[in-house]
Amino acid sequence: MRLLGKIIATIFIMLLLVLTIIVALLHTRHAAPVISQLTQRLTNYQFDAEVVTYTITDPWHLTIEQPSVIDPQQQRYQAQQAQIWLAPHETLAALLGFSSSTTTSKSVADSQTQVDSPHWYFDSILISGIDIHQPALSNIRYSATAETTPITALTPPRSSLPAIYTHRLALTHFNLTTPTFAISDGQIQLDNWQPSASFWGDFSGDFRIAAPRLDWQQQAFTNILLDGEKGKGNKAHDEWTIYGYSFEWLGTSINGQASIDTQAHQLILNQLTMTNFHFQSDLTIDQLTQQTNALVSDALRLDNAQPENIALTIGRLDLIDSQIELNDLSLNQLNLSLLNWQRGRSVWQQTDSQLSLSADSILWHETVFDSPLLDLRFTLGDILIEGLSSKVWQGYLRANGEITPTSIALNQLTLNNIKAFLPSQWRTHVTGLFAPYQDIQIDELDIGNLQLTDTTPERPFQLSGVNIDGNELSIKQDNHYGLWQGTLVANAGFASINTIELVEPYISTHSQAGEWQLDQLTIPFKNGLLEATGHWGLAQPAQPWQFTLTTDSAPLLLLKQWFDFPLPLEGNIDSSLTFSGLAHNRASFNYSLVGSLQADFRDTRLLSTPAEFNQQLANWRQTPKTTTSGAHTLAQTRPTAYVSSRKNAFPTAPLIAVSPLSLTSDRGRITLKPFNIENKDIQATLEGGWDLATPQKQKLRLNVAQSCHQLERIWQHNQQHVSVSPSSCEGNNI
Repeated sequence: MRLLGKIIATIFIMLLLVLTIIVALLHTRHAAPVISQLTQRLTNYQFDAEVVTYTITDPWHLTIEQPSVIDPQQQRYQAQQAQIWLAPHETLAALLGFSSSTTTSKSVADSQTQVDSPHWYFDSILISGIDIHQPALSNIRYSATAETTPITALTPPRSSLPAIYTHRLALTHFNLTTPTFAISDGQIQLDNWQPSASFWGDFSGDFRIAAPRLDWQQQAFTNILLDGEKGKGNKAHDEWTIYGYSFEWLGTSINGQASIDTQAHQLILNQLTMTNFHFQSDLTIDQLTQQTNALVSDALRLDNAQPENIALTIGRLDLIDSQIELNDLSLNQLNLSLLNWQRGRSVWQQTDSQLSLSADSILWHETVFDSPLLDLRFTLGDILIEGLSSKVWQGYLRANGEITPTSIALNQLTLNNIKAFLPSQWRTHVTGLFAPYQDIQIDELDIGNLQLTDTTPERPFQLSGVNIDGNELSIKQDNHYGLWQGTLVANAGFASINTIELVEPYISTHSQAGEWQLDQLTIPFKNGLLEATGHWGLAQPAQPWQFTLTTDSAPLLLLKQWFDFPLPLEGNIDSSLTFSGLAHNRASFNYSLVGSLQADFRDTRLLSTPAEFNQQLANWRQTPKTTTSGAHTLAQTRPTAYVSSRKNAFPTAPLIAVSPLSLTSDRGRITLKPFNIENKDIQATLEGGWDLATPQKQKLRLNVAQSCHQLERIWQHNQQHVSVSPSSCEGNNI
């Protein structure tokens, strides 16, 4: 036993002597060669340095100037300075085969990038002024699109990795160049780090990255700061928490917070703020959305997940003082806040999201919205409009309500002082905009001093000083338009419809449970009046309807301008019209139409020459397809616009006699008493009947007699017959 004790004591004394010699050498100029020899003996790396600084007052700390390391692949790494804080207890325990409480977490050992157990432990390693150049490797993983720069998966050979571990690794003033990105004068701190097959090694705990510049995808990012934590324990390779990130890109300041779960293929942007963001593109909204989804799917390839399986959640997105210009949308000085948005879900699939927006102006499809404000809340299958207001078309718009994929229900819609020139295809745009919705309701409609102008040549109109009040309105139900519920009152200071001027028109109507009642329609003309009432049972299966109209000295030009009748006549008309029937479908309408029309014409004058009038009657509705034997082709017809312009050419247009018009309908069988128009130059008669239910009994006959010739035209169930007598007036043909 005394011999064994002497042996142990001798060994201990020798170890102390060796350590003493090593410590003594560290205080001399031989420190660098000593460390170089120890490195080569204990690892497969070559080490060299200019100066090694050591002090006994800080026994576990070394400062190395101009260190240089050559790995087994003869790749050289050189830095300006390295500082090392040793962890002797953990290193000794590892060398003697004892477990260490500070060894890497289980997840590191169990991960697919598993490395050898550490033999050398350090409390901290600080390296300053190192340049790292990573060449392209054969196992770089490429993204789904060939045009996109490959995503880094840089994997150094496993045999070259030293078996070390440090509680903290810090790099300062380092330059890093890889095939996909480059960092200049950067700083990085990683906790619980050890090298592994992954580019950044294995680490867990806090990390921090800062750099004045990073170049990626041919874009420059400046003033970069990233501060976060990589999960510990079983989550070391799965969960990342970004406490804060910030950088600048193209004049845009970007900052926020985020978290990543690579195992669940999930990225959460807890906070993303972009200030002075400027974006310009010739893409439309749909095209930009598609490209953004493709870019995000490619960039978020977490653990080789398929793009459709990657979940991106935006906790909060803020755009401040930004500008976005697309092909069909432009937003100026935009401030936007988006909360709890799930990428990959449509607006109808969001569970609890909010959108707030304000801007100096928005240009959408050639319409400018000034100072718009918008607050939306998205729940499953529902969009709640908590507030919408904007200046538009020199007026003001305000609304709130609710929208679903099949319905619109507005609590309030207010339009004041709107003055708009409607675009050429406005009817098509409006129809397409509301086509997806089967039900449209407006609880409170308030329109004041509205002015609309449509310059479409076929049906031009101008409405000025329009006021509309509506309450509890249901204007579309089960995909059918109509007033299903509510009350509506409207008037205008002035209106012109297809060149017919109206003076303060007025309409009052209401509906209760689908029983639509036209209480009053009053259309005053300059020297006349039109009034109408009616009823339509929208909710009843057969949909019975009834309509009554009277006119007193109404302008006769109504027939030509509003109903496209070829009657270039001016004068006045007194009429009464009463019709009723069923409107469930076309067949029920045809079989049920009952009513009559009586009209008297006064002070009637012809606004075209007899030959032109004759020609217009002959070509009414359709161009003749056949003529009788011996008939000759009619002369070319002047356009309708020419006829209406002839009024000024006949300041003293001749009077023409027009007989009363009498038309009756009995269950779809329409009878027209002979209707005559004549003066000294022309005589025209229209007579016959039209059976809506039995097409074979449909027949109308038009006879036009002029001093020079005679024309007969017959309309009869999908057939036309036209005959023109030879002219008896030499040199005067139509």
